[in-house]
Amino acid sequence: MRKLPDWEIEFDAFLNRNLYTPFEWGKWDCITFSNKFVIAMTEESLLPNTWKWTNEKEAMQSIFKYGKGKGLVPAIENAIKLNTGIEEIKPNYIQKGDFGVYKEENELCFMSDGINALGVDDDGIVVKHNVDVVKAWRIDV
Repeated sequence: MRKLPDWEIEFDAFLNRNLYTPFEWGKWDCITFSNKFVIAMTEESLLPNTWKWTNEKEAMQSIFKYGKGKGLVPAIENAIKLNTGIEEIKPNYIQKGDFGVYKEENELCFMSDGINALGVDDDGIVVKHNVDVVKAWRIDV
């Protein structure tokens, strides 16, 4: 997996097109949101085809199953193992186009705009500052 030559343009265009897309389990939750950003930057999906859900319960079951009972970070790590060109990075070195997991009440996926963690809520894309990043990854350029 590699970023497209114009990935930064695609990143910004994707962000602008989807700014007000509301949260929906399995279509526009933190995981599918982050994966759609990855697709915009690489034209490749990070999520396995078998990882699908339509509600919170199914999402948690998928995460539990794919993370072998250990949570969101191991689930993402298992998806990353099926791809090449993705490396773990230290949270202090997060740049635009990197993605990861941060902890609030739960663990949530995010995309980085270089300064903030981007996620989703009922009103669309939400911007979070100074989040507690659990783990982060970068896709090769």
